[in-house]
Amino acid sequence: MPTPYRTILADDVFDLRFMVKLALERSGHFVVVAEAENGDEAVKMAEQHQPDLVLLDVSMPVKDGLEALPDIRTVSPEAKVVMLSGFEATRLSQVALEGGASAYLEKGIPPGQLVDELLKILGAAA
Repeated sequence: MPTPYRTILADDVFDLRFMVKLALERSGHFVVVAEAENGDEAVKMAEQHQPDLVLLDVSMPVKDGLEALPDIRTVSPEAKVVMLSGFEATRLSQVALEGGASAYLEKGIPPGQLVDELLKILGAAA
């Protein structure tokens, strides 16, 4: 198996970060190198860790995901940024994609589907 994708999880809800981290790391395709509770922390973590993937919640305190997105693209240009949100994709996906996100996924998709979608976005086979 290839080296796991270095991933940052940015969400203000600990339980969600925990569940996503569990799903990603159990798949064997991802290793979570950092977690952030807000967009400001996400930018700092992206600059420090230079991840392959950033999972970025839209709605967070201090700086939301859409505000953090251009900064993350600047400090870690090689990273794929996937917006993960509880908001309907139709409402914000175009804004996120225009801002440089690689994809926009709604929260609550089954863990296996999340892993499969992320692998597709990264151009890898499951």
